[in-house]
Parts: sequence; structure tokens; C-alpha cells
Amino acid sequence: MRWRCPFERCFMSASASVSDQGLDGSRRMSHNVRKIPKPMPSKCPVTHVRSRLDHPKYPKRWPVRDDQVPWSASFDDYKPVEFVSDTVRSNDCSINPHGWADPAAPDRSVIEARTSYEYSKQGCGYQFAAAGQPDCGRPRNPVGRTGIINRGALGKWGANHAADPIVTRRNPHKSGRPLEVVVIKRRDTGEWAIPGGMVDAGELVSATLRREFTEEAGNVPPAQRSKFERLAAELFRSDNGREVYRGYVDDPRNTDNAWMETVAMHFHCDAELASLLELHAGDDAAEVQWLEVGEHVKEYRNLYANHKEFVDKVAITHASSRPPPPPGTT
Repeated sequence: MRWRCPFERCFMSASASVSDQGLDGSRRMSHNVRKIPKPMPSKCPVTHVRSRLDHPKYPKRWPVRDDQVPWSASFDDYKPVEFVSDTVRSNDCSINPHGWADPAAPDRSVIEARTSYEYSKQGCGYQFAAAGQPDCGRPRNPVGRTGIINRGALGKWGANHAADPIVTRRNPHKSGRPLEVVVIKRRDTGEWAIPGGMVDAGELVSATLRREFTEEAGNVPPAQRSKFERLAAELFRSDNGREVYRGYVDDPRNTDNAWMETVAMHFHCDAELASLLELHAGDDAAEVQWLEVGEHVKEYRNLYANHKEFVDKVAITHASSRPPPPPGTT
């Protein structure tokens, strides 16, 4: 993953592929008029809750109270559970030529060459477990303890990079034209989530954003594929995207030695594009839908990992059109 605003150069190919000719033969896009939105500032999540919760494919974690999360906190009785999934083991790149996972023994030079947005925010490089610790020599989660050591279901030691496209629209068919966001239902946990995914080695984040959205929300019939690709190209053009967040994700797959970090980008559909954008679940998604943004929507309140916090940032700039839920509602 590069440095130098990752979205300045990497969206050029996507935007260049979109013709000035509109979808209906008359609509034209003003690429030379709109300014590229400035990135929104991001902050490290102050919570570390989901990273200590049970995961359906993980053994039970060693209990960690809030005050025991920081590595600076004394926790003499801490006995984290060692766990790495069979899928990660079978994809060891030192054994499997097509594998995507790091070797079982962590290579410090490789890990340190892999950018950690969160450690960068803290103004330091990777921190590693000291001698005498059960995870000696392994990178340490920048937020704190999770109750599990090794990599769990994550392939990389240290930061595992993802990209999350936040795609929104205003629904003209509902009272108040509420803001809606594209979400998919994850097959592994059954939770609703932003349709993001892992950044492949050497891949630009922008390419991941468009690829993941297409794979998880664009499983369209062959006859509609060309139309969907045109819509996706317009949606993910350079002047329609804005960085919302960059950093650590409070993900239930996190461990003491491997964790998720992401770049979340916001792309807003205008009314015409939103009406034409058809959603079909694919890849890792069981279902896909436009979900209304607001505390009154249960599925929104319970979005996967930090995804609600990401969309909350977007909602601020689009002004909420629905009141908060009454006290005691579920």
C-alpha cells in the first residue's frame, strides 16, 4: 500500500474509462467542474469491544476487562488462547505457492515493511512481544489485549489491510428522503456490514474498493453485466470519493498478534444513478440491500465491527432526516 494520497492517482484509470456521454445518451458528467473532495479527518476508535467478543469460528477467548486491555496495565493472570485457523495454515505462502498467508514463524523485517496506520497514528513503529511472553517475537495489537494470540482467521502477522466502500443514496420514495447505505450480510457471522474486503498484495486501495463492491453487491446476470460496470465506473470516479477513516478496526477476528486496519471511502449516488443501480449478493455476501441510516433501524445500530461509526461520519455531512429513537425502543 502506497503513501502519497492513495486516491489521487489510483482513481484516474476508473474515471478515465467513463465517457462524458450519459447513460441515457443525453446526460453528461461535469468532471472538469467538480472539485475532488478533501479527506475527512479520522481518529482511532476509543472502544476495543468487538475484538474481545466471541467469534463463531474461534475458541473462547481469555476474559479481558476494559481496564486490562492496555499493554501497560498489569495482568499477571493473563493466559491468552493460542489459535490459528486451518484455512490460514493451508495458505502459508512458504508452502503453498498460491497461498495468501504469512509463514507460521513471523518475519520481523516483513512485518515492519507492512504499514500500520494505527501505529503511525501513535507516532511509532510496530511493537513486539518481549522475551518471556507467550507470544514472544510476535507483533502486538496496537490497541491492546484480545484474549487470543497467534493470527486466528487473519493471514498476516500484524496489520491486515482492508478497504471499505461506503455507498449511499437519498431514497426519494420514502418520507423525508432518508439517507441509505449499501450493506451486505456476511456469511461468516450473519451480521450486516459494508461490502469491503482485503487489499491484495500490490493492489491500490481504490482498485480494492471497486472490486469488492462489484464482487459483493454486483453479482448480476451476464446480460446486465455491461450496464452494471458502467454504473460502477461512474460511481467510483475520482471526484465522487472521499476518505472517511483510515486505521484500526474493532473486528471480532482480531488477536493480540494480528488485527484489521482499513481505509473507508464514501461514494454518494445521485438520484438517477441510485435508481439504476441494482444490487445482487455475491462472493462473501449472503444478502445485499439499501439500509436506511439511523438509530431507529436495528440492523444499522448493529452493523459489523466499526462500520456504524464510519457511516455515522458520513451521515453528519448529509444531515440526518429522521429523529433519534424514543428512549427504551429496540
